[in-house]
Amino acid sequence: MRIKIYIKKGLFYIFICRMENIEKVFMIAIIITCIFVISKIVEMKYIDKEFKPMKYLVKDAITIFASSCLGSFIYFNLDGNFMDFMNVVTNNKSFNMSSTQIFTDEPGF
Repeated sequence: MRIKIYIKKGLFYIFICRMENIEKVFMIAIIITCIFVISKIVEMKYIDKEFKPMKYLVKDAITIFASSCLGSFIYFNLDGNFMDFMNVVTNNKSFNMSSTQIFTDEPGF
């Protein structure tokens, strides 16, 4: 399955996304959220030396989880477009050899 949302001229186009990417997205989001929560607890215990209410930690963790889900989803569904974007940003003249097509046979005309 593949789910992609494109905005073109104000219209949403929905396509179906590979489910293995969804599993990767959630695993990455869970790992990032766990690292955030652990670092926040260590910060409260050793640096601030006072514990804040848990509702703030839970609110921040939910925000981090949603942000990392969205970022991972966008990254995994860009396919090859991310490298093209980075080539433009870094002014690098590299290209993808697998997408380059050349004709090496005798012409048929």
